[in-house]
Amino acid sequence: MIYLVVMESSWDALIAIAGVVTALGTVAMAIAVVVTAVIAARTLRAARDDSRARSRPTIVAELRRELLAQGTILLVLRNLGSTVASNVRVSFDPGPASDIDALADSDMWKWVFQRYSSAITTWAPGWTLSNVIRTGDDPLPPLSVTVEYDGPDGTHYGDVFLLHPDHILKETSSNPTKGRDAQTTEQQKVAALQALVRTVRSL
Repeated sequence: MIYLVVMESSWDALIAIAGVVTALGTVAMAIAVVVTAVIAARTLRAARDDSRARSRPTIVAELRRELLAQGTILLVLRNLGSTVASNVRVSFDPGPASDIDALADSDMWKWVFQRYSSAITTWAPGWTLSNVIRTGDDPLPPLSVTVEYDGPDGTHYGDVFLLHPDHILKETSSNPTKGRDAQTTEQQKVAALQALVRTVRSL
């Protein structure tokens, strides 16, 4: 009898241990499933974000020198992305006066403010808009340009570009030494061609 009791007790203990092991294995499997699901969700989200980043529109604002016109600076906006931007709105700081139309026609900012006063419905990839905002030695204070727009999937984007004229005006370059008469003319032609080449390369 004593032997049977011991055997039954050992068997019950083994069953209990097996039950605990089975329960622990079930919990471990459940944890593994949850961890796998979390990793898969994060991977899917990262892939989606990467695809969106690579296929999104990207509109940038910049100042650019007009190399063939001394002292002339252009305000340039262009879509460097691979998709169309929609409902594009552009604002400036300092902003326009309350009545843009009251500005003199000789004020170059009048045309800039009028151009961007309404939202641009569609801005295709590669499309570039430019305006002259400075000529000669006219003063040009720093400015900021805010561009807001929607991507093809409805994602809203917004960027602020702080533009300082010194970043453009303080550029240095070299040209052939100018002589006189025919030699001067030829050297000026070479300088103009070099400027043209630089302009093409900057596009």
